[in-house]
Amino acid sequence: MRLLHIKGVALHPLLRERRHPSTDCDVLVHPDDVAAFTEGLSASGWDRLTRFEHGSVFRHAATYHSEVWGTVDVHRCFPGIDRDPRSAFEQAWERREHVELGGRLCAVPDLEMQRLVLLLHAARDREGRRAGDVDAAWHRASTAERERIDALADRLGATVPLALATGRPERAHGLPGERVWDALGRGADPTEVWWARLHDARGPRARARVLVSALHVNPDHLRLRLGHVPTEAELRHEWWARWRRLLNHSSRLLRRDRGGSAGR
Repeated sequence: MRLLHIKGVALHPLLRERRHPSTDCDVLVHPDDVAAFTEGLSASGWDRLTRFEHGSVFRHAATYHSEVWGTVDVHRCFPGIDRDPRSAFEQAWERREHVELGGRLCAVPDLEMQRLVLLLHAARDREGRRAGDVDAAWHRASTAERERIDALADRLGATVPLALATGRPERAHGLPGERVWDALGRGADPTEVWWARLHDARGPRARARVLVSALHVNPDHLRLRLGHVPTEAELRHEWWARWRRLLNHSSRLLRRDRGGSAGR
């Protein structure tokens, strides 16, 4: 079973400087090993808090919690890396290094890959609390190091989020995912993010999948918000609330478009 520790205490000292101490653990697991790994967590007493399908719009991670060890986010892929997850993991694995964590040697990505991962993470909150990560991973890197990060991002299909995270939107212009990453980075509300996903979707099938997922209630997040397992009535209420938000947002967009057309 292969996995890489990412972010948090696994970061290179150059990137960990001035960061707040981590309260959880993040691991990137080879896609073929995810099922066995999560089954092992459950068998060892870890409780699943969120599933992959409901963790985020990228469906990339599941969260588990242990009363003894705390929380771990299990990544089956990393948001922003659009290449095949197996191929992306193999590239990261080939470049791996090892650090001692909890008295054991653990595999971690090399510094270049760590910089890219940190920047992709910052792309989801580029106007918020992760500005320090962009400074450490990009602004304090040399020109040669930045060129290597760009080249790595291009190989892994991560050009758009990297460009937006590093203040170079012209590099992302017209590329798939531009609207979604722009919305996420601006801290847009969930409905706007779903609309951005619909805009970015290529083809009728992709758009249909986005629409279905947009109206699907996330029971894991609802449970965390309510503090208990949601009842059928609460799930129905949330489903109708999603419809209302979607219709209200659609109306605002139509009014804005009509206003823009009238002004031309």
